[in-house]
Amino acid sequence: MSHAPPSSARIQEEHLLINHCRDFSAAYMGIKYIGRHAADYPFTITRQTLDALFSVFETTQFDTAKQAFFLYHEAACTLADLGKTMENEITRTIVPRLVSLLMKSSGKRLRALGKALGRLADNPPVPDMPSFPDNVMPLDTDLSSLAEKFTAPGTVLPADAQWRWKGRSLVFRAGTNILGVIKFATTQDNINELHREAVWMDWFSKNPLESETLVPKPVRIRDRYLFNITDELPRGGPGTIYGPACIVFIPCPGYYEYPDLENMAWQQIKSSFFKSAFILGRLSSKGLFHTALIPLFHNRVQQGRRNDNGRYLWEHAGRLDQWLDSSRFPNFAASGLRDFEHMACRIKSLDLEHYTGEYLLSFILVAGACFRNKAPHRRGTDNTHPHVETRDLFCPDLFETLLTGVCEHYFKGLTGTDTFDPAPFNIPALIEQLIEKMGRDEHMEERLRVQDQLEMDDTRFEEFLVNRGLTVIPAKGEEDILLFTGPHLGGFNQPISIPELIEFLFKFSAFCVASAFLQQHHCTRSLSPG
Repeated sequence: MSHAPPSSARIQEEHLLINHCRDFSAAYMGIKYIGRHAADYPFTITRQTLDALFSVFETTQFDTAKQAFFLYHEAACTLADLGKTMENEITRTIVPRLVSLLMKSSGKRLRALGKALGRLADNPPVPDMPSFPDNVMPLDTDLSSLAEKFTAPGTVLPADAQWRWKGRSLVFRAGTNILGVIKFATTQDNINELHREAVWMDWFSKNPLESETLVPKPVRIRDRYLFNITDELPRGGPGTIYGPACIVFIPCPGYYEYPDLENMAWQQIKSSFFKSAFILGRLSSKGLFHTALIPLFHNRVQQGRRNDNGRYLWEHAGRLDQWLDSSRFPNFAASGLRDFEHMACRIKSLDLEHYTGEYLLSFILVAGACFRNKAPHRRGTDNTHPHVETRDLFCPDLFETLLTGVCEHYFKGLTGTDTFDPAPFNIPALIEQLIEKMGRDEHMEERLRVQDQLEMDDTRFEEFLVNRGLTVIPAKGEEDILLFTGPHLGGFNQPISIPELIEFLFKFSAFCVASAFLQQHHCTRSLSPG
């Protein structure tokens, strides 16, 4: 590897960038040239090289350019890639310097810096990863045989034990005590998802993450987790289950205690949030992610025809669909995480940044819903106001305590350190904006586009509209149909109504990735967001 000084051509290009003598196109090409040369000859990198790459962020010259993001992204990614090598004292300064710049940025610069820092993620492979064979054959069994699995051998079942439906699950309950749960599939594909959930439950029982983490115990018979119920099922079940295919488990204490101000004290809510945030941080440090903490959609109706299935990608800063409904039953509770069918291993480096932001977004929405649930009838519009006013339901101090605590616990779980400083993130200012928009249902409308209508058969079309409150069904495919399905965060086909939230997610997630990267490389230099 060459230890020679940089070429004269590169030195000249660095000087031109530092002195802001390049127009947009020339600056972009100059950054690419310096990046290629520095990558091929890393020991020729000088402080001037870094100053040249950072210089594009130190001028307003390119701010109004239509393609400014790509210039900033090229410079930031070049710097992040050089910083990832950690070759010498010069390159070891890059990541802290990028983080400092990130915290001062907004708009296109912030997005470019956040995505570049997200590339630093380098999660190790999951040890003893569970296997998920295809086409698992369910084992036939009956309800009485399963009921015997819910108590210790030789123990008589309580006399008052009986089966009760709870959503798509058949619960074996004695008084207020849940002895066991049969969870049924809702589609053919969901059968494999249920099997994954049971396998993950078993894996977590053998690979505990933290002493307070509680995980249900799956029932396993003849090396099978998947069953077919041969009995006639009790009456009163939902029409959404897909036949008798199911998994069976013994729930842990708190598994069905969702964070909700109607049923849970604030201390319990904080405990649920903080415990789950810490667990998610620990999982993320190992390259494991819960991919559906709550259902997040840009537009639910387009799940079938969009490449992203209508799923919300916070990095795009689009309108967030039906945020209150999405927050009703989060996949975390008093016991910790829930619904392990959504566990997945890291696929690409940006997964850590994406899910860190998605977790924070989910916690924020559920926290907002906790306040709103103090008066769930106050929602939408009425006859006297353009929107219902609910900001009085929020407590800014408690909201700030929740969000700050979630950030601290996730950061500790991810990095193993207690060094997180919330001050530079200005959480109180964010809380003010959150309450302003989450406490006023300004965006209630959704449009069922003609193209989406034509994708439905007549029965599904009618059911879709009836489920959304329409009593008179219009003709299909003639014009867009206006529906009131909110509250949403943002108008239909518009950006999110809280852009400050997206900026916070970019800053926090990128800061977490950078901190974890330096922790993994045993960097002694303290990384401060300030």
